Amino acid sequence: MRHFSFIIALVVALIGGGNALAGSNDVVETTLYFGLDLPDGGTVSEEQWSGFLADVVTPRFPDGFTVLDAYGQWRDPELADAPVIREETRIIIIVHPETSAAEGGIGEIKSFYKTSFGQKSVFHTQTQVRVVE
Repeated sequence: MRHFSFIIALVVALIGGGNALAGSNDVVETTLYFGLDLPDGGTVSEEQWSGFLADVVTPRFPDGFTVLDAYGQWRDPELADAPVIREETRIIIIVHPETSAAEGGIGEIKSFYKTSFGQKSVFHTQTQVRVVE
C-alpha cells in the first residue's frame, strides 16, 4: 500500500506541474531505467532507493516525476558471450522543459546511481512530447 500511495503522490505532483508545461513545444519526456541488482549479489534496498529519490532526484526535479516498479533484462554489449541478466527494475519518468539545466540534472542522476550502486549503465530514453490536459 505504501508503494501505491507513493506512486499516486508522484503522479499528482506531475499532473499539478503539468499546467506550467501545457501546450509547450519544448517539453521532453525522459525515461530512466534503474536495475536494482548489486555487483556483490545483493539488491538496492527500499531505504537506499528512497534516499536516492529524496537526495538526488527530487532536488533536480522538484516539480515531480513518476516511479514505476518493473522487471527487465539486458546483456552487456561489450562482452561477446554476455549472459542475459534479469532483475527487478525501477523506472523514473520525468516530463520537463528541454533545457541544459534539465539535461545536466539527468546526467547527474545517472552518474550518481552508477557510482553509488556499482552499475554499468542506466538505460535512458527521451522523446519530444506535448502536454495536454
